[in-house]
Amino acid sequence: MTKNGTRYVHTEPWSAESRAFQDALYQGEVKGLFASVMAGTINKEMLKSFADIDDVRNAAPIPTSLLDICDLRDDKVIGRDVWTLTPRDGGQDRTIFYNHGGGYVINITAAHWQYLEALCRATRAKIVVPDYPLAPDSTYEAAFSCIEAAFERVASETDPAKIVLMGDSAGGGLSLGFAQTLRDSGKPLPGQVFVLSNPDMDLVDDRDHVLGMRGLVQAGRAYAGSQDPRHHQISPIYGSFEGLPSISIFQGTHDIFVAESRKLVARLQREGLSVNYFEFPNQRHVWALFQTPESKTAIEKMVELIDRK
Repeated sequence: MTKNGTRYVHTEPWSAESRAFQDALYQGEVKGLFASVMAGTINKEMLKSFADIDDVRNAAPIPTSLLDICDLRDDKVIGRDVWTLTPRDGGQDRTIFYNHGGGYVINITAAHWQYLEALCRATRAKIVVPDYPLAPDSTYEAAFSCIEAAFERVASETDPAKIVLMGDSAGGGLSLGFAQTLRDSGKPLPGQVFVLSNPDMDLVDDRDHVLGMRGLVQAGRAYAGSQDPRHHQISPIYGSFEGLPSISIFQGTHDIFVAESRKLVARLQREGLSVNYFEFPNQRHVWALFQTPESKTAIEKMVELIDRK
């Protein structure tokens, strides 16, 4: 750990479980999922197998195993669901406000819920998940309006400093951009921001078996609408990070965004800002969501950071 945060590079051998899972992703041609969504040619069988949903606009069901340990509250914010899962044993006084990924065009999947269950069991924190509007039916403005209203409700019920703002992939971009928006508007900030894969584009396209550039570019354009894609709410890397809470990034080296994550960490270091960076060799996009030894290690690191605060 340095004065500006923790640096961690995973040195354990690449697990057989992770290797087999990535092979299955490749064989299943999951990489073409986002392009097929934008083209309207989605493989329903793949979608059901990969995400446990029948329609990209619909959320995967909350698993019974998570409901067995949590009380569920389903609120409506700007006509959208906001799910709050509170551990029945009382847990601790932390809240994880989670923005799911999905390239702005796919709703929360079974993998997200499984990850959140593992995180809930490990932290005993309350979990809040907004069902924000998706592209191409909506743009970033509708997504931010939903997230802002949901976050304000949570912040009125708990100390904002005890909120962990977290997201994977597109949800990571939403989380960073939203933290910048809160700061710019003078509103209370969360205590920490966690990002599972930083959402700005580079080229590791051949090794990432989840994401491909073509589908990402199409989804990003739909999400941006008529706005300049360099607007910080769309690409937060173009915004300022001054005055934000500590940022923690969990990144795989086979992720299409690895170069951008490294650039962001270097920038934050140069600017003297706090950033924790965890890099896992051979892991592709949002690997931490899936139940492998590497994911378990990542969750352990997350728990340490949450408990440290």
